[in-house]
Amino acid sequence: MESTDFEKQMENLKIPSANTVRPPVEIKLAIVNAERSAVMGFWFITIPCYFFFCVFMKFYFQVNLGIFDSLGGLMRALDQNPYLRFLSPFLMVGLPLLGVVLNALAITHFSYQESSRMLQIRIRLRWANLIVLFVSLALVSVFLLYAIVENLHHN
Repeated sequence: MESTDFEKQMENLKIPSANTVRPPVEIKLAIVNAERSAVMGFWFITIPCYFFFCVFMKFYFQVNLGIFDSLGGLMRALDQNPYLRFLSPFLMVGLPLLGVVLNALAITHFSYQESSRMLQIRIRLRWANLIVLFVSLALVSVFLLYAIVENLHHN
């Protein structure tokens, strides 16, 4: 008898509805993967970092090896060619800027809650992405500062 009463009570229970609560909408680009963007950002900053290393070794330590002069010669050749003149600024500033954008998108997550009309921005601490992001920002800052100082010097 007790089992039939229990069964009747169970049948009469109201089933909660999960459709009334909507989950927050997560906005994230499917292309941006944290590991992939860290690797791509690393490759984007290799040429500018190598350039800085070569300049530093040549002018600060007075080490004059052919390998350090090769990248400088390549940059001079790119600047002298009118069709490839855009390539050296793209390599030195454009690629690190692209690394900044990719890594910033990889660690930043946005969620929008329609009920409270609130946009939440979360930053996940992924050290590889943060390191690439800050190195890329430093490279872009140094090159832009150099361009500003160089152009002010000539006026």
